[in-house]
Amino acid sequence: MSAALTCSGPRSLTSRGPDVYICCCRQRRGGAGQAPGRVTFLADHIDLVLGGLHSHHQDEDELLYPKIIERVPDQAPVTEQVEHEHQVIATALDAASAACATWRRRPSAETGEALAAALDHLNEVVQPHLDDEEQKVVPLAAVTLTQREWDAMGKRGMSSVPRNKRAIAAGMMLEPLDAADRAYMMKHVPAPVRMLFPFLVERPWKKYAATLRAGT
Repeated sequence: MSAALTCSGPRSLTSRGPDVYICCCRQRRGGAGQAPGRVTFLADHIDLVLGGLHSHHQDEDELLYPKIIERVPDQAPVTEQVEHEHQVIATALDAASAACATWRRRPSAETGEALAAALDHLNEVVQPHLDDEEQKVVPLAAVTLTQREWDAMGKRGMSSVPRNKRAIAAGMMLEPLDAADRAYMMKHVPAPVRMLFPFLVERPWKKYAATLRAGT
């Protein structure tokens, strides 16, 4: 699965995975009553999503924004404005990660509420950024980066995901896409992997998603 699904074009910049905040309402309703195994599962899931978002932004900061600024200098102020939003998100990410670690160690109504608030705040700063990125950066990136550069971003992005979580990460990325975006992403998947995709990705993702959404 290391190369099964990668970020291969501009549409992947704003792909919005399943809402990690599905966990929030459950934290609020029963932080102290969660079984230890459920706490571990949810905390692991939150850490996976937070880590993926951090890596995604780091990859953009190193591999995307500098190229756009260099190649389209007249649009540098717009690009730099959107890039600056990563700093705000990084602070929110750190706060959410710390809240998750605390809830993992001491699951209670109080720590669950703190985690939910941190995730809500993260969502509040991420969603406007995704809108800005889609409107201001994606059109520039689409005509600025080569396919080889897109592929390099994709490979690097997937390499940051633990090997045993890559099928889950791929499922999260694909689930919210409409048919056109899903087809666009899938056409870059190697044919042998595409044939086995129901077994490599869809089956493990559906099982994982069912557990995620099952509640306590």
